[in-house]
Order: sequence, then structure tokens, then C-alpha cells
Amino acid sequence: MTYAVKIRSVYIEPIESPVEVHTHALTDWKNRCIGRLAPSWKDYSLMDFPPPEIPFISLTDLANAPLRSIYRFWGTGLTGIFGGDYTGKTPADVPPASLGISATGGCARLVNSRIPNCEVKEFTRKNGVLARAVILRLPFSDDGETVNHGLNMYRFEYLESGKLLDSFFDEIFAKIKPVDCGT
Repeated sequence: MTYAVKIRSVYIEPIESPVEVHTHALTDWKNRCIGRLAPSWKDYSLMDFPPPEIPFISLTDLANAPLRSIYRFWGTGLTGIFGGDYTGKTPADVPPASLGISATGGCARLVNSRIPNCEVKEFTRKNGVLARAVILRLPFSDDGETVNHGLNMYRFEYLESGKLLDSFFDEIFAKIKPVDCGT
């Protein structure tokens, strides 16, 4: 049985993320830029991130012309949430189908704007909210001119220990006009 999932999405300034680990990752990323467009992924390791966060990280190989995104790494926590390991696959392969389109949009932002972005998503079905997430995306550039990797740090509402994100999500989505982002 297939259930239609609608996704509402809005972008906020990365520094506005309510997720503390996002703030630390963004600061570390900026410190590693050292006057460059972005650090090279070669300057990083997944082990540079807190171990509890690694299962909720994906790393993409990106290209522009044509725009292409392939997951180089897909964390085990994401595998549990999305029902599969999408390493070596594209965002369009990740269910629901509308998620892939939205994720490609986030990757396109990295390639085109060449700066970090933060997306807030709400997944709903006819019977109500299914899940909500905040995703910090960081660009990486091996040649100093083009973005060829992107790191995505996901924080799902129910994973925030000791702090409910309900009021954050309610405030963010109250500011936007509801848009049908597909089924």
C-alpha cells in the first residue's frame, strides 16, 4: 500500500538552526575555509563530527552541467528512517518520490550559491504530520572554484533529546504560505 506524502520546505539562514551541533559544524567549516570558497573534502573526515551525529549524515558527490548528485555516504540512522541504504544512489531514488526532488533542490543550492544552506522540512500525510527535520548542508570544493561535494546533517524532531523542536517548527511554518510540494 502506498501512502501519499506531502513535503513543506523552507530555507533559513544556517546560523538560525536551533540544533547546536549544526552551529558547531558551521563554525568549524568556516574556520577551515581559510580564505577559500569552501574547504576541500580532503580536509575532513566523518570522524571530525560527533559520533552520535554520523548515522544522520549523508555526503554527496556533486556536479553541475548537468546537475548531478550521488550519495557517497549514507548514514545508518538515515537507512533506518528512509528504509534503505542509498549509498551510490541519487536523491531521486530516496522515497517518497517528492523527497528526491526536494533534496536535489538543496544540492542545487549548494552547487549554485556555493554557500551553506539550512532546510526545514515537514512531511505530512492525510492524517497529519509524519515527521519534521532540519538539514544543514555544507559545500566542499576540491578546486577552489566549484562545489563538488556536499555534507548533509539531518536532525529529526524526535532525535532532539531534552529539547522539543515543536515551537521552532510551528514558528517557521507559520511564516510561509502552504504550498503543495507534490504527493
